Amino acid sequence: MPQLKIIVRRLVRDRLLTLFTFCGLVAGISAFLLLFIHVMNERRFDRHFPNYENIYRVLSAPAHIDEALWARSLGIIHRAAENIPGIELATQFTHCDGGRIRIGERTMEQDHIMSVDEAFIQMFGVESKQGNLRDLEKPNTVFISEDFAKKYFGDQDPVGQQIHIDALQYVRDLGPYEIRGIVRNTNRRTHFRYELLISQKGGLQERYEILPDRKIAWTYNYYRLSQGMDPALVAGQLKAFYDKSSLKPVRGPQEYVFRLFPLEDIHLKSDFRFELRERTSRLSISLFMLISIVILLVTLLNFTNLSLAKIMKRSGEFGLKKTLGAGNRRLVRQVLGEVLLVCSIAILISVALIELFRPMLNRIFAIEFDIYYHDPMVLISLLLVLLSGLALSAPFVAGFLLSGNSNKEIRSGKVNYSGNVIMRILLMLQVAVVMMLISGTLLVNKQVQFMLDKPLGFNEEQVVVLHINDLSKDPMVFIRKLEAQNTVTSAGMTLQHFGYPAQAISLENLGLEGTAEFVFANYSYLKTMDIRLLHNWIPPEADTVRGMVVNEHLYKRLMERHGSMEALQTFRSEQPLEEGQQAINFVGVTEDFNYSSAHETIGDFAFWLDESANRARFTHVRLKPGNLRAGMETIRNLWEEQYPGQELSYFFLDEKIAEQYASEILLRKVLLAFSIAGIIICLLGMSAMALLISRQRTREIGIRKVNGASISLIMVLLNRDFIKWILLAFVPAISLIYYTMNRWLENFAYQTALSWWIFLLAGMIVLLITVFTVSLQSYRSASRNPVEALRHD
Repeated sequence: MPQLKIIVRRLVRDRLLTLFTFCGLVAGISAFLLLFIHVMNERRFDRHFPNYENIYRVLSAPAHIDEALWARSLGIIHRAAENIPGIELATQFTHCDGGRIRIGERTMEQDHIMSVDEAFIQMFGVESKQGNLRDLEKPNTVFISEDFAKKYFGDQDPVGQQIHIDALQYVRDLGPYEIRGIVRNTNRRTHFRYELLISQKGGLQERYEILPDRKIAWTYNYYRLSQGMDPALVAGQLKAFYDKSSLKPVRGPQEYVFRLFPLEDIHLKSDFRFELRERTSRLSISLFMLISIVILLVTLLNFTNLSLAKIMKRSGEFGLKKTLGAGNRRLVRQVLGEVLLVCSIAILISVALIELFRPMLNRIFAIEFDIYYHDPMVLISLLLVLLSGLALSAPFVAGFLLSGNSNKEIRSGKVNYSGNVIMRILLMLQVAVVMMLISGTLLVNKQVQFMLDKPLGFNEEQVVVLHINDLSKDPMVFIRKLEAQNTVTSAGMTLQHFGYPAQAISLENLGLEGTAEFVFANYSYLKTMDIRLLHNWIPPEADTVRGMVVNEHLYKRLMERHGSMEALQTFRSEQPLEEGQQAINFVGVTEDFNYSSAHETIGDFAFWLDESANRARFTHVRLKPGNLRAGMETIRNLWEEQYPGQELSYFFLDEKIAEQYASEILLRKVLLAFSIAGIIICLLGMSAMALLISRQRTREIGIRKVNGASISLIMVLLNRDFIKWILLAFVPAISLIYYTMNRWLENFAYQTALSWWIFLLAGMIVLLITVFTVSLQSYRSASRNPVEALRHD
């Protein structure tokens, strides 16, 4: 305890240096913990489930597709589980974002509706807060989450009340569901989320019963295997079961491949369509981890430099103690005690600041960051900071300073650091790290802006997308009223919007291998989205446009195969039609466009045009430029007239498209924020080094001034070494950032150039920051009275 008081008293005595030390340390540790814990949270998704390492999502895809494109899979997978040994548990469920429910007279849009079975409850550990979960085996029953109960029922007991499900994705009017209980909210670190858990019996029972006999990918299938069971072996047995089943000869692709995807890899490594939740880019997470380690390294290097500056100031004290018999071990313990105390206080302050600003951080970075104190990784991260601080500080602060110099040198303050190779390397490393952060920030910003600015082949500006679930009324009545308004340019309808997973159509009957993406829409939709037709074969007198419009990419492939449209139509007419199939009537060719994002190249695509009401699910309305508020007010008024009592659900298409780059936008924000943090920490480190060196050269400065040296000459002298170190740090920093960013750019189908000016600008920024920081300290030393300088010794 007395030793602790001495340390605290010494820290308080040197307030300015202590303040710099804590500011740099707290800023760096806070930044590191924020990123490191976020990365750990992302990597530990789904690991709270019992036996998570034995749970797999089962995927199915036609054999001609290299990868399974959908997270959903065939219904036969669930039936096959009964015949394959080694499967302990199998669940089949659906998930709906964008359903519509009714409670009493109130109708609202509802996300995160799942229809589940008893195996789902067991596999994913759903906890009941009220009610018996076995009731989900009864027809038309529902369990609601804690959040849902609080939002719609407040303090009332919802059990026994009814929720009417008007729409569940493509299913309409499932009828009333009785609330039988409340379940705890989904754990945030789960790759799915549920607000409503509804029974598969009753309104959905018929759809589930026919699934094993249809080639429909409507459900998600998961297996929990026995310990040690090989998932590849199970996938092979599943394939054998399918090959022997009556499903194989059914219309559609004959050959399917099956794959078991580990549960723990879904959040970071699964890039399939119809994912249950927005996924995080594995590469972004790796970069976040790298950035967190980089920030911690900069912070600890800065802390070491500041600690050296403090010990330099106390060199006489250490020399006197050694003269009076204090051994190196005692002095090392004293230094390490100070380091331990400072780091511990900084860690506590950092955690407190993160908790205080956590809501704001979540809003700024659009993440769901939380500290799970029961998670061992939180304690490990805190210990990592503490041990790293001790490990880096101890050799340089204690061993290097106290053991490498004589008592006389320490007592006289003549220990030379300005010319020490190790100190130069430490400073070069710190500068190189900051340069890497700045270069990475500039390049990521350039790439994200390149993708956002890249023409997609359609016009997404001024387009609002209305989500219509009520198809009991003719949507064309609503659309015609919209088009009659002076604030609306046009309106079109489609079953999917840009970025929403499209359907897949086999090209086998067209003489090509593989599949093409296709979307159900009407002709007005093409005009609304400004999608240009290169070829238009629609009869001028046609009242209703029905047929297929293909993109230029697919058209070129068809022409390479058949030579002309006449030959293609002849080939198509010779193909036998199975029951329920229709002959394809080609009515046009569009310019190529990016349906998904700049992450993917343009492939085969088609629109299946018709005016049927089911295409109105996503009605696109192009508003005239100008008063957006007036346009939305018009839409709201017409909506209330057409769909009274129903909540208007909409989004702006440009914002929805921007969401596809959420991972890159987050990376841009993180790099910018943490580059600024790195610069601030580097400023403190530079100040400490400038202070350290100028104090050592105080006598030299005094002599030079007495001999006529000007302040500017002395400032050049003191700045010269720092500039040289920065230039030396430039090459390794640029080499590493060039390699890392090249790897990152490989994830994009369309890439910006890795311009030379990025590296030059990063170097110039660091150079200017260094010159400014060192010059402040140099000017302070150079402008001192030379008599005071000569008294220094």
